[in-house]
Amino acid sequence: MSDLVDIALPTNGQKAAEALGLTVTRNVTTGAWVRRIPRDEAEIAIECLRDWGIAARIVDEPGDKPPSDGGARQAA
Repeated sequence: MSDLVDIALPTNGQKAAEALGLTVTRNVTTGAWVRRIPRDEAEIAIECLRDWGIAARIVDEPGDKPPSDGGARQAA
């Protein structure tokens, strides 16, 4: 099984992520998320979103709860 991760992005990045073919879930308290996608796809998506001026990050441990600051990291 591949390494699955989540992507956290600002709500204004939802349309851009959907334009890449990603399924975005949105919550009032936790913001916009792309859940459980392979790491290599997530890294490509992050680079595309950054090119469009959207600040997104990969979260190492996917799940239903929002990550703590220790579980999030910037993609290289």
